[in-house]
Amino acid sequence: MPYAAVNGARLYYRQHGAGPDLVFIHGAGGNHLAWWQQTAHFARAYRVTVYDARGWGLSRGEMAVGRTTLGTDLLGLLDHLGIERAHIAAQSMGGRAVAGLARLAPGRIASLVLSGTTAGATNDRIREMQAALRAERGDASLREQALAPGFEAEEPGLALLYRQINALNPPRPRGLLGPPPPTYRGSMHELLGSLGVPVLYIVGEHDAITPPAMIREAASLVRGAQVHVIAGAGHSCYFERAPEWNAVVGEFLASVPG
Repeated sequence: MPYAAVNGARLYYRQHGAGPDLVFIHGAGGNHLAWWQQTAHFARAYRVTVYDARGWGLSRGEMAVGRTTLGTDLLGLLDHLGIERAHIAAQSMGGRAVAGLARLAPGRIASLVLSGTTAGATNDRIREMQAALRAERGDASLREQALAPGFEAEEPGLALLYRQINALNPPRPRGLLGPPPPTYRGSMHELLGSLGVPVLYIVGEHDAITPPAMIREAASLVRGAQVHVIAGAGHSCYFERAPEWNAVVGEFLASVPG
């Protein structure tokens, strides 16, 4: 099976198709399998890479290494695969890997698709939204809010598959993906805007984790960023409404110069 030895971890990955490189980064509720509806679609025009972050899916490695490891692992994987420059599509937690890559090797990014994530572009208004959502959620798991209300009744098979993919992930340390310290006031918006590449934010209409108002605010901070809201979808809009997600992202990628 294809593994990359990266930063003391073994990262599982798969590649499909041929053409310009397109790398998908899953969220906390998924792994490389979560992108099954995107892999077949985009492999017709791109070399698609999907992988499991360390501690997710089939990847293994020390987990007590801090949140910045998502970015250093991504860069290490690109080096291992000989990918000099790639379109990057990230879901939710994957935005942390994007933030790391943007800091470490901004020239490796050809374009960004940010699905259900601010990728660290933030301000006090966004922080207030996030705090209010955490208070409203209480002890409930983010997993419970991953899909739009009514999606399970509408698409019981897809909802079951989503949960089965999530169930393949091993346990991880509690608090691993918690918010930054209350005193942190940094933001990625200036760096994201300075990359000089197209940026597309996508969010589901009923996203209860990163709602449209939050994503629009984040996008307003990133110079030139676009926003698309997928009607009827929740936080996992790439999974819930894959045909629209794929069409919007396909059109966006086709517009990227070079």
